[in-house]
Amino acid sequence: MKELIRFGERFFDELEIAIYRTRGVSASIELNEISMASVKSRAITIIRGINEKRLGLAIIDSEEPERIKEAIETAAKMARLNSRDGKWDSLPEPGKYREPLKPNKELKEASPDQLVEMVIRGIKLAREKDPNAVVAGGEGGVIWEEKHIVNSRGVDVFQEGGMAYIFFELVGRKGGVVTPGIFDFDARRDLNLDVEGVVERVVRKVDWAYDVKASKNEEIPIILGPWAIAGLLSYALFPAFSGERLVKETTPLAGKVGEAVASEVLTIYDDPFHKLSIEPVIADGEGVPTRKNILIEKGTFKGFVWDNYWAKVYGTESTGNGKRDLRSGGINIGFHNVVIENGKKSFEDMIGEIKHGYFVDGFQGAHSSNPDNGNFAVTANPAYLIEDGEVVGSSVFLIAGNIYELLKQASEVSKEVTVMPFMTAVTTPFIRFEDVKIAGK
Repeated sequence: MKELIRFGERFFDELEIAIYRTRGVSASIELNEISMASVKSRAITIIRGINEKRLGLAIIDSEEPERIKEAIETAAKMARLNSRDGKWDSLPEPGKYREPLKPNKELKEASPDQLVEMVIRGIKLAREKDPNAVVAGGEGGVIWEEKHIVNSRGVDVFQEGGMAYIFFELVGRKGGVVTPGIFDFDARRDLNLDVEGVVERVVRKVDWAYDVKASKNEEIPIILGPWAIAGLLSYALFPAFSGERLVKETTPLAGKVGEAVASEVLTIYDDPFHKLSIEPVIADGEGVPTRKNILIEKGTFKGFVWDNYWAKVYGTESTGNGKRDLRSGGINIGFHNVVIENGKKSFEDMIGEIKHGYFVDGFQGAHSSNPDNGNFAVTANPAYLIEDGEVVGSSVFLIAGNIYELLKQASEVSKEVTVMPFMTAVTTPFIRFEDVKIAGK
């Protein structure tokens, strides 16, 4: 790699080479059967070079040295065509990195047969527990990734690791009722996936969904589940923590460091080293050391996260939140593992304390939320009616509001947490909110 950097310095003032090797193994479900099992491997090299403050990018599906040299020359041609970026300062320098966790090599060697066995076991168990339900979809998978990032300022970081996941989507049909697709899932850094637990939880929710109840306009307590929380916050809240948005004046959190923006029961941070993190990286996508970054502490906003570029524009330091976009080759500000700190009360006890309210398992339409002001409008589906401390059926309704107002209505977080590996990686408990306005549907 050093030889390639020296070669690139003939064309650039600064140069970065990032090589990503990925291996994905999966077994997919469609209508109670295995629809596909596959193994996919890929190597991508991304060249990012800067010459006279002009950026040149090139991406190739190879890690061969000669191909990388060709890509460097291509990036140099692109740089000559691009405009100067007067804000550009420099690529990052190496920092002090934590000792990486020992990777689970079992994941690197995972086979489709292992996943097929888990998935078939899950289908059989789901059909036994509820013969009226169809396992409409689902998947078991393993992703292994090796990353090597070097640049002309001395960064040279290699990381490797993987994660495994499984989810099932069931649709129930009974007594003229067809339920919506209902999910549950598990994700971790080993192959000991909780197939039985996932099936048990999803079948229980399908059973609740058979008894359909009408909803109405009212203000009631609701409990949001992990899928609903991760979806809504990924679109309505998390982008607002980006330092780029602070510079561009598109975040409602500008000037609010130290102010209360949520209930005191909520503490939220990004921590790649959390014990449940599925991506325990020691460096971000451009080689900056990662760290725990507190976003909200007991309701108080603590600060923004930064990549190298926007940190230097603003006059601060990167927080290790540069995330590589493998499609464009560029760096965006993002998160490694957002953690919403859990509490001491069980999910069951939280339900038991509600006289009249709802448990919301998922939202539709969260992607249309506006992070510039926190406004959102979503459909709660599936949602489960709670009466006198028990779930008595399912319903659908609308919620429209502002994410910061909603966060101030949080009153309880569960002791159970779930790792959500999709969208932004989120480790979250169930969260109870008070006096939420809903519109019956």
